[in-house]
Amino acid sequence: MKLLPTHLSRTLAGFAATAAILVTLAGCSAPAETNGPTSASGGDGAVSDAAFQAARDAYDLKLAQCLRDKGLDVKDPEPGQGIQESSPEINEAASTCMTEIGDPPTFASSMSDAEALTLHLKWADCFRKAGFGVTEPTSGQAFVIPNDASDEVVAACTDLTL
Repeated sequence: MKLLPTHLSRTLAGFAATAAILVTLAGCSAPAETNGPTSASGGDGAVSDAAFQAARDAYDLKLAQCLRDKGLDVKDPEPGQGIQESSPEINEAASTCMTEIGDPPTFASSMSDAEALTLHLKWADCFRKAGFGVTEPTSGQAFVIPNDASDEVVAACTDLTL
């Protein structure tokens, strides 16, 4: 799966809470606040970039360990990089692991679900124009980046100004 740049990780954090593998097994998630032990926020929903990244890195280490416990060859991710390995088996196991360890930490955002959906629809259109088959985004769901999209295409299609 594809890893989003760190600044996009913060913007995309809460939509991953729907067990999407936009966690991309790589440290990508979407905006919004979740409750629970993996939330990087304090009580007020505010969190620093450093606190979010530290919580995200810790989550990615737990996810990698869970995947290894399921017999998959996954290395501990480098800080800020997320899990780099990808295969149908890893993706399937990641969904199970996320159920076991909880949702990834999120970064608070003022973006509404409707605004996020509008943005994701634009992203999907961009990826389709670039020749990728992308599932139609739905409200409250994480946006899944095509595995084989280049970093340049990902950057262009996930531009927040689209």
